[in-house]
Amino acid sequence: MGTTIGIVGALILGQAAVQANIVSPILVIIVAVTGLANFAIPSYSMQFSLRIMRFAYIILGYMLGFVGIAFGLFAQMHMMAHLKSFGVPYLAPMAPTTSTTGDVVLRKPVFSWEKRPDFLNTKSPQFQPKISRRWVLESSKREKKR
Repeated sequence: MGTTIGIVGALILGQAAVQANIVSPILVIIVAVTGLANFAIPSYSMQFSLRIMRFAYIILGYMLGFVGIAFGLFAQMHMMAHLKSFGVPYLAPMAPTTSTTGDVVLRKPVFSWEKRPDFLNTKSPQFQPKISRRWVLESSKREKKR
């Protein structure tokens, strides 16, 4: 209940700051939405790190406006593109792009997967045989015989 009262108090102070022309109304909306979104995060350590990031975005937005927020997003995406988890790029298969990542936006059917993604560094790059749907091949041979 204390956090809810704190948010209501912050919104009242934000409204007063907007009326005094100290901050813009969009900044108050962004702060309110991010404050409410913090309730959806179950982990305390993740909440703390996201709170620090939120303050960084607020400072960037205050100093440079929308350009500052766009710069912050660019810097964060650049850092995430260089991260690796267990040897696999964090943003795989979107970045870095490889030759085997053909299904980023639209998913290919499972029977057309012939090779494993090369960013996984597996022992065997072959996922399944060349013709994985042998029944299609056999039925087409039967139709040709007729």
